[in-house]
Amino acid sequence: MSVSSVAATPDRPSARPLATAPTGAFRGRFLALAAIVCAALNLRLVVTSLSPLLTTVGAEFGFAATVIGVFGTLPLVAFSLFGLITPAVMRRWGTEATAVLSMALTGVGQVLRAFAPETGTLLLLTAVTLTGAALGNVVLPALIKQYFPDRLAALSTVQMVAVHAGALFPPLVAVPLAEVAGWRFALGAWSVIALAAAVLWIAQRSRSDHGRTGSADPVRSGGGTPALARPVWRVGMAWRMAVLFGMVTWNVFILFTWLPTLLTDAGHGEGFAGSMVSLMIGASLLFGLVAPTATVRSASTFPLVLLGVAGYAVGYAGIALAPEAAPLWALSLGLGTGMYVVMMTMIQTRSATPGGAGALSGFVQGVGSGIALGGPLLFGLVSELTGGWGASFLLVVGGSLAVAVVMGYVERVPRTIEGAAETQEGRGATHVE
Repeated sequence: MSVSSVAATPDRPSARPLATAPTGAFRGRFLALAAIVCAALNLRLVVTSLSPLLTTVGAEFGFAATVIGVFGTLPLVAFSLFGLITPAVMRRWGTEATAVLSMALTGVGQVLRAFAPETGTLLLLTAVTLTGAALGNVVLPALIKQYFPDRLAALSTVQMVAVHAGALFPPLVAVPLAEVAGWRFALGAWSVIALAAAVLWIAQRSRSDHGRTGSADPVRSGGGTPALARPVWRVGMAWRMAVLFGMVTWNVFILFTWLPTLLTDAGHGEGFAGSMVSLMIGASLLFGLVAPTATVRSASTFPLVLLGVAGYAVGYAGIALAPEAAPLWALSLGLGTGMYVVMMTMIQTRSATPGGAGALSGFVQGVGSGIALGGPLLFGLVSELTGGWGASFLLVVGGSLAVAVVMGYVERVPRTIEGAAETQEGRGATHVE
């Protein structure tokens, strides 16, 4: 056991203990729940509502496959950069105000990019939209910790179902809607959900401000107490979780980018290849229904990490050796991509306060997304250099999964980021498990 191993304590009450307030508590929690769900729907929708339309938009604007690749890279760049910045925004403005900013940027960006006259403007406004989604990625775990500290597993499940729904639904209707009303309408119509989420968070913030009785917001820095005893980047636990999250995201984006190509190279049609991506996401959604509860109740998270790595390994091996059974391998890969749900729940269980959740969420998602940037690029580059996919599977995939196993084992015992920051680990001392 390391000197920094601090057992995760039961969830502390929120700054606004709505669960126990006898008057208006349900209404307050219901509004927060609606706002969380509405915001979560947007976190992947901003990506999947555009990607099916890029061929049509490219034909009108005259950009080629390279630009499509830039659009595919923008989400990870935004998630990495603003994942690191968002905790500072939360400390300055508070969680609800950050959620309002997140959804306002997302909604306005979606509206404006539907009117983009050329490629550069579309890229810029997509970046604005993704900035909002990146802020939302970080602030939602802190908001769940703040409003539902007694329902972490249930709310993590709700959040992940909403995120997956936001990823699944737009690709199914984007092209048919564009054929009827044009690509601009098909792209901009989704802004309604983000703008509705912004309104809900404005209402929730107003209600919270009205009900505040002088207690400081633990995530806001205006006179409040810092969430951690030292900066999160000086805590070894945060780095290990970031690497694990990076390896998970690394493989998720490899699959989003390359799975259709791997299947078409193996002789399958483009339509079938696309449906296998949807099947993989669907399997991940099913795993996500039980993963938060399993993560919250686990004395060791390593078996869950090992299960996800096994799903990846079996799925990749099947695609490489027996691609004719692609549906089976897509289901297995969905089990692997479901590790994202486990990681997001771990952020909740390994923090004791909304401020700690925000700091850990921002660092893990920011650094992890930065690590993941190299995955799809390296996978394709190794394939080009070697003339096949075998080396990509062995080096890029195998290496990342090996790192995930090591990080999952080291961080198998739950402890809080607040506790780790107060121990010798936070000072950079060597420790032995």
